[in-house]
Formats: sequence, C-alpha cells, structure tokens
Amino acid sequence: MTKFCWFEYTSTEAQKAQGFFGELFGWSVRDVPMGGGTTYQMIAAGDTTIGGYLTPPESAPKHAHWLSHIKVADAKASAAKAQQLGGKILMDAYKRGESGTMAVIADVAGAPLALWQPAGKEGPAPSSAVGRFCWNELYAPDPAKAAAFYAGLAGWTSEAKEMPGMGQYTVLSAGSEQIAGLLKPPMPGAPHQWLPYVSVAKCDTSAEKAKRLGGKLFVEPTSVPGVGRFAIIGDPQGAGIGILQAE
Repeated sequence: MTKFCWFEYTSTEAQKAQGFFGELFGWSVRDVPMGGGTTYQMIAAGDTTIGGYLTPPESAPKHAHWLSHIKVADAKASAAKAQQLGGKILMDAYKRGESGTMAVIADVAGAPLALWQPAGKEGPAPSSAVGRFCWNELYAPDPAKAAAFYAGLAGWTSEAKEMPGMGQYTVLSAGSEQIAGLLKPPMPGAPHQWLPYVSVAKCDTSAEKAKRLGGKLFVEPTSVPGVGRFAIIGDPQGAGIGILQAE
C-alpha cells in the first residue's frame, strides 16, 4: 500500500533548523554514514527515526521547505507514471547509498513529492504519538484534478466533505486508512506543496513556543470539530509545517 513514509527538511542551511525543531518537538539528530565519507542527519523522535535534514542538490529549490516521501515498489516506474498522468519528473530515479532508490516528481499543479523505493526496512508509518508526523495536506487549485492524479499514481481513493469554517475538504485514503487532505489554497500566495503535520500535546502551547524560538504563525490555532486543534507555523527560515492536537 502506497503511504507517506519519510519527511526531509531541505535547506542550504539545514543545521540552523535542528535547534528550532529540537526545542519545539523534542527531536534529536543522528548522523548516519552514507558511504564516500558523507553522512546523513536523521531526525529521531524518541527511539524512532522519522525524517532527515538535507542540503538540496543543485537542481532543487534553495528555499527552506519540507519534502514528503511516499513508499513505492519501483521509483523509476512510478516517476514515469506520474509523467503520463500530467506531472513532471524533477529528479530521475537514483540510488541513495544502500538504503534505496529515490525519484522526485511534481504533480499536475507543480507540487513536489519524493518517491521512495526502500531496499530493506521501510520507514516508520505516520503516528498520532506526540512528536511524530501524523497527517499531510496539499493546497491544490483544483482538488478534484489532484485527487484524480494521486488515484492514478498511488491508488488513493478520495471523499469530499464539508468542514466547518474551511469549506470543502477532500480526504485521501490508502485502503481503509485516511492519510491526507486536499483543499483549495486558503490565502493568496499559499504554496502548492505537501504540508506535513506533527502531533503535539497542546496546539496553543506549541504555537507560542514556536514564536518564542523565532518562528512565525501562518495560521493561528484553530479548532475543527471532530478533528482537533491545529496551527500552521514556519521555522526561522520560513519552512511551513502543521501542528495538530487531535481530539
């Protein structure tokens, strides 16, 4: 089943983000040898590695952002499928050490997404545990068109719902598991990209802490009946990420 499996913070100054997110979410960093004298800095929430910090390659955008990964059986074939469905291949499939094979695509409206073909052990699934990635959201100019793209690429099903105060919200599911949401951009200039969410114990407390640490609030803490309380923050370099206090 194709699901989100990994999240990378990409920036030319990724190390600057480590202190911010470490203080905010309690994350630590583990240096993992990647061969050739290089190391990869993994994000750990407790004993579980959930993502990494990455300096972008030459062809990637240089602004700070999160890049979500989905697990696929064949990164090269999935990238070709994305292209057939109207997307683009931003980075051809290539091996990342002994861990697996990765490609990067853009969907039908330009949102980047990594395709990860693990060579061995899979990454951790999203979790509701505090400090773990728990949800993913995409601002899509045409949610129905985006839903059709991801149905073709990943086999995800979709269901449009009316959310109080938010209008129409399309929930994407992998099998019986709800994994992500699509909605039209809530504000002018909102980037078309996947926004990962991290589970927190108290949304308001985490939002205030983010501001004290030098971050920004893009969306103030907001309650959604039946879901919980969420906010969207930016780190000091401007990379957006959601926080969610589930009901």
